[in-house]
Amino acid sequence: MLLRLLAVLAIAVAAISAGPTRSSKLVFLNEENWQNIMKGEWMIEFHAPWCPACKDLQKAWNAFADWSDDLGIKVGEVDVTVNPGLSGRFLVTALPTIYHVKDGVFRQYSGSRDKSDFISFVEDKKYRVIDPVPDYKHPNSKQMGVVAVFFKLSMAVRDLHNHLVEDKGIPSWASYGLFAGVTLALGCVLGFFIVIIIDQVFPTGPRKTQAAKKTEKKDSKKDSGTESPTKKNGNNNNAKEAKKTK
Repeated sequence: MLLRLLAVLAIAVAAISAGPTRSSKLVFLNEENWQNIMKGEWMIEFHAPWCPACKDLQKAWNAFADWSDDLGIKVGEVDVTVNPGLSGRFLVTALPTIYHVKDGVFRQYSGSRDKSDFISFVEDKKYRVIDPVPDYKHPNSKQMGVVAVFFKLSMAVRDLHNHLVEDKGIPSWASYGLFAGVTLALGCVLGFFIVIIIDQVFPTGPRKTQAAKKTEKKDSKKDSGTESPTKKNGNNNNAKEAKKTK
């Protein structure tokens, strides 16, 4: 009897430590398939494995996902540690962040985080009172695509820093100094090319004077090569008068 109780307790502890059961209806979104949310109605959660609030939400979110077929929607989640580009596209600055999407129109959810609240939000169309994300912040816009690239780059830099410090044993200050030097060098090279381009497009100093002189010469040649109709008529009249005098 005692052994059975211990076995039951062990199973219960294992189930609790394993966390909430993941719903089979939950859609995992990433950099490759995220544009699927542009069609239909979705509820999306952005989370990270290390986030305590995200862990607290998992049970309600998975239970909500089980209702997705009945509600006629799809429920997805995005791990921002694996998909930094998506966190940049959606400007995710706090976790967990939840978005409602309907036919490409994005709205950020800010209500209570419970299964019944999520269901009521969709069933009663409460999203209608929320202002959509403006066009310049739309996740599918070109400018947010640029932001996504910067988020990916920052994540790559962080991963490289961790690799240098943890795997290679390089001191943190040395890693930071290396990145600072590379940043300054790239800035100088980029600035040099920008100055060259500006100088070619908008010349200044002697080059500007030479260009102005060339333009004046071209204009003077054009003027000398073409006579005005009045001058031509005057020359013709003079020629006629000379003939009459003869």
